[in-house]
Amino acid sequence: MSSAVYSVDYRHSNGNMHIGVSGEFTAGAAEAVLDILQKAYTGSGRIFIDTLNINSVAESGAEYFKQAFVKVNLPAANLFFKGEKGRSIGPNGSKLIILKAKEKKQCCGKCKNCSCKNHHTHHNHHSHEGE
Repeated sequence: MSSAVYSVDYRHSNGNMHIGVSGEFTAGAAEAVLDILQKAYTGSGRIFIDTLNINSVAESGAEYFKQAFVKVNLPAANLFFKGEKGRSIGPNGSKLIILKAKEKKQCCGKCKNCSCKNHHTHHNHHSHEGE
């Protein structure tokens, strides 16, 4: 019998908690997420659980999370699942965020402080400012 492979990590940012889950969402992964919520959630701000890197959701993992979340005594309204797999994991009252695929924009190279990763290095030829 092989054990499920999963990874769970978290961070705090701008008063919110962000939890990343990858691999298989089993009862063990659900328990790890709940453990983080109980130990590391400050009681304020939103909780974002990123499901984009979950390969598969075991029905037992989703059911365990829903049933055990009630016992954690946190407001489900503060719980946001990012990604389609959150639909099967999230308890009643939680929210689902479906991220659209980003369209690639072509860099024009004209921006003074271009933040594009593929920006052009010769900005002095094209400027938005009057010369």
